[in-house]
Amino acid sequence: MLSQPEQAILNLERARELRASGISYREIGRKLALTPSQIGHIRRALSRAKAAQTRLHSTKPNATDRDLPVTQSVLPFGLRQHLKALGYRTLGDLADSLADPDFPGLERLPGIGPHRARLVRALLDHFGLLPGPHDLQAAVEALFPEFQDGG
Repeated sequence: MLSQPEQAILNLERARELRASGISYREIGRKLALTPSQIGHIRRALSRAKAAQTRLHSTKPNATDRDLPVTQSVLPFGLRQHLKALGYRTLGDLADSLADPDFPGLERLPGIGPHRARLVRALLDHFGLLPGPHDLQAAVEALFPEFQDGG
């Protein structure tokens, strides 16, 4: 059985997939058996993430998902603020930290336990930013430092 926060994140991921396929929020609530307040939370989270992408692409047309601000992601408010206080401005900053072999892990950071670390990894996985062979931009930036963002 999943804990309440884990179930909320699972519902958010399922709702994101259903919404991407064009299903209304009312129908999503019925399919996932969600309360109106849970649907409201999901609607606000997905709306915030979509607005952040729209803002980013209107100000920087060549921006990627790595450039999305952490503070405007679908992560819970407290976690977004905590990551910002730790110095993570973008999702790319988080992905770079996880890719660093000397980085002890998100769980080791103060105030971030295993559950919050899973949330961050799930978000990075959604955008394809988890370190690994599929992170092409990070590999190019490692080989050619002149392509890194100026910050």
